Amino acid sequence: MNDMSFKDFIGTLAKELGAEIEIENDLCAISLGAAEGDRIDILLQGFDRRGVLLATADLGEAPPEGREALYKTLLEANDLFAGTLGATLSLNPANGRVRLQRFDDMDALRAAGVRAAFTVFADTAAVWKRFVADFRGDGDAPPPPEFPGGAIRV
Repeated sequence: MNDMSFKDFIGTLAKELGAEIEIENDLCAISLGAAEGDRIDILLQGFDRRGVLLATADLGEAPPEGREALYKTLLEANDLFAGTLGATLSLNPANGRVRLQRFDDMDALRAAGVRAAFTVFADTAAVWKRFVADFRGDGDAPPPPEFPGGAIRV
């Protein structure tokens, strides 16, 4: 059993970020600046019984042309987490938008450094958000992002 509750975890994150974070129904939202200069909105959901946290970032809507090629690229990036640094790219079935999600153990995240873990997640989301926005199915699609060293797990 994990020692950290979602409320405790968010308290630690709030201290590290120097911000107030409100929790409602085991959900909260944060916004982080990514290395690419974009602010990334991240939805956090806690599962105290399992001691895990789900982080989700909306990456935007897939363009109407070339969706098959985009979806293939996203699926390939999930292979061994090589293109996502431990997260998963998916389509939100409710609205068809691309998202990046990651489950992590709250105790492990706290031990590794909460802010650092979410900075990596925000940076990864920013790269993929730009990729989705710039994707064109006309053959001039940008190459998929490359991350040094493969998957990074906390």
